[in-house]
Amino acid sequence: MKPELKFLNDIIRPWDELNALLAEWYAFQSDLSAVTAQVTAISSAIKHQVDILAFEKGLKTKKLQQEVDVESIAARLMSDVSDAAKHVVLDKPARQNSIFVAAMFEVNLEGNFRFLRNGVFIEHASLGLQDFMLVSIAAIEYWTRKRNLQISWVGAVREGSAEFFMTAFLYFNLKFCINIDSTRIMCFSRDSMGSLIPFSPSEVRFEVR
Repeated sequence: MKPELKFLNDIIRPWDELNALLAEWYAFQSDLSAVTAQVTAISSAIKHQVDILAFEKGLKTKKLQQEVDVESIAARLMSDVSDAAKHVVLDKPARQNSIFVAAMFEVNLEGNFRFLRNGVFIEHASLGLQDFMLVSIAAIEYWTRKRNLQISWVGAVREGSAEFFMTAFLYFNLKFCINIDSTRIMCFSRDSMGSLIPFSPSEVRFEVR
């Protein structure tokens, strides 16, 4: 089996599928849904690139993992996320982390709302709040270089439509979330340079349909 095909099957295609799902207007329980399951699978597949490369090169896995941790913060984060999902409490407090899903909305000057995407965030003990989709892109790019894989893939985080509405709303779909008793949202506005920055509107009109 060509290594590129396995990498595409185990990491790239699942990442693309998750990217597409996150751009849909769905409400998710922040800590348990199809999204969190996919994040666990993707982070684990990225983490195990260490084992694959160690086997290919006849290297010791532990020593290679230490090398990877120094070379790529993104790859290190994927390892930490995978281990936390598997073991819950990690041996080193500095590696401890959890993930949550939050719907991201842009608020314009009129106080209307535009759905950007569902964000997946890593709360990491020593590296702070990280956007899983952006970090995983960097980790994927690192591993394609590290393993010298001939893959022409460019990761780009998708967003919803550019339309604003008077109410921030999402849809619940049992296919992606078996239960929901709460959901998280995050609001952003544009600064003078057009970049999104965290924002707390005076009024939030939100509903799940």
